[in-house]
Amino acid sequence: MYGQSANEHGETVKGSTTSLGSAINSRPSSRSSSVGPENGDIDYKKLYEEQLEENFRVHERLRGTENELRQTREAIDINTKKCNTRLAMAEADKREKRALERKLSEMEEELKLLEQLKQENQRLKDENGALIRVISKLSK
Repeated sequence: MYGQSANEHGETVKGSTTSLGSAINSRPSSRSSSVGPENGDIDYKKLYEEQLEENFRVHERLRGTENELRQTREAIDINTKKCNTRLAMAEADKREKRALERKLSEMEEELKLLEQLKQENQRLKDENGALIRVISKLSK
């Protein structure tokens, strides 16, 4: 039973502060059973043994709670690292997207320039053809 312990009634108790407090408050008072039936004296040895038992149970629950706390912290650390990795990847993706958008914009500008150059080239070819015709007529 990881992170759990049994109270003195044999019930399984989850290792948390609320169940710890309720388990301690719900147990019957051990002092009343420590009074000797013969003369009403308090049996200190029995009280000591009962206190040792209770301390042991509390320490066991504390260890379980500490283990649970350690596991929870580890899980939080892992989730934080995953989250940071995702954030870093998202940031890298954003930078890459901006770079691709800039490159796309530059290519669109180059495409417009290329179209203008094609038109200029065609105009020069047409002019060249006209000049060749004029020269050939003059040469005759």
